[in-house]
Amino acid sequence: MKIRNFLLHFGLTVTVIVSVVLTTIILTNPATFQRDSKTTTSPGENDTTTSTRTVSDTFVPVQTILNQDREQYQLYSSKVNLVNSFRNEIRKWTAHKNITKTTFKNEEEYVAFLEQKNAVVLNYSDSVTIKLFNQAFSQKIEKHQGAKYNRILIPLKQKNVIYLLNDQTKGVYKVTFNKRNVKKIKTVLKNNEIKRLQMEHYLLDGHLAIFYLNSIQVPQYSYLINKVNASSFVTQLLDSNGGNSISTKMQKNKVIYSDGADNRMTVEEQTSQIKYANYSNSDYSNSTAERRESFNDHLKTSFAKLNSIGAALDDVYYSEYDQSNSTIVYRSYVSGFPIINKHNYGAFKIQTMNSGGLKYDFSLLSLQVPVPSGGRTVTLPSTITVYQNLINAGYSASKLKNIQVGYRWKKNSASSLIIDLVPTYFVNYAGKWTDYSELLK
Repeated sequence: MKIRNFLLHFGLTVTVIVSVVLTTIILTNPATFQRDSKTTTSPGENDTTTSTRTVSDTFVPVQTILNQDREQYQLYSSKVNLVNSFRNEIRKWTAHKNITKTTFKNEEEYVAFLEQKNAVVLNYSDSVTIKLFNQAFSQKIEKHQGAKYNRILIPLKQKNVIYLLNDQTKGVYKVTFNKRNVKKIKTVLKNNEIKRLQMEHYLLDGHLAIFYLNSIQVPQYSYLINKVNASSFVTQLLDSNGGNSISTKMQKNKVIYSDGADNRMTVEEQTSQIKYANYSNSDYSNSTAERRESFNDHLKTSFAKLNSIGAALDDVYYSEYDQSNSTIVYRSYVSGFPIINKHNYGAFKIQTMNSGGLKYDFSLLSLQVPVPSGGRTVTLPSTITVYQNLINAGYSASKLKNIQVGYRWKKNSASSLIIDLVPTYFVNYAGKWTDYSELLK
């Protein structure tokens, strides 16, 4: 027992020392720990952030599946960006301008096609359009540009084709290329840094969810965090033309900024969460036309608004679209797993209201650089165990929309400049994402 206590105290002491050293280095030379040239940040509170994020960087798949023989595996790696590697290869191919569509009669036939042997499947978190495929993968497909899809299937033995799949309609679009070389894709798949999680597809309320067949081990990460000064967003979001004076009102744990022109920004001091609302049509020259725009244009318009905020968008990808309230969500992903949190750490929500106004919901905090976490992993139960535990706890199967592994944001006990990303299951119950452990409480 004495040895165990000694090791525990020793480990905590080392962690604190490392955190202090990292903090000192960063404060004296912030450039040492910049994530890359895409973002300029430093620890503590900064006045500005910059981003060179583009549509083609953001509307891409977030997850990789390998169909090998009769088994399926989710692939992930902290060292290899799988989606980016495969995307770079597809960009070298030249697709025919016309594509063909097939619709399967039932779920069984569709899933059998999805799970075909010897194929790589790139999954989006939600549907996008073929027009966005053109942009992200440097192609010039002319037919079905407005059609939606949410998976890319790359056969490893079938020549010169890939398929774009739509789970909702069970539609499959066949894209033919003049020449397609998958040798580099196969080489990437052999990388020893890639981990595998055996899984199968399970139908939840019409949604094909990934169910892990056994308990799984998922790495835990630690990151230095960056906090942007709220004043920079006041400048970006409230009366950028300077025609109105900005008033500030203090409430309990809140600061509310208003410019007298239907623009209001609320900063939650304890959680660093920002909620912005513009209830008027002043920013819309034609709000009715915007609400009638195509799904593709709606996605691109929302991203333009996201970019206009001026927030750091490294590792932020399109996550989901809620048609019921016209809200588009962008999230940070780590090794193919999303960060999900009720305070929107790592997430941006953009809502278009019926009046033509806008609502933004995001955080002042963002990830900066990873710090050593000792190779820690968290063991999670099989997905069917999670599902059964929820049913046994009294939750309705009809309201279980999705179950997926993601990261929750946890304060590091050794340093306020560091947060831990802890893997857990998240459950979309009645349209709201909640930590599995919170539901069982």
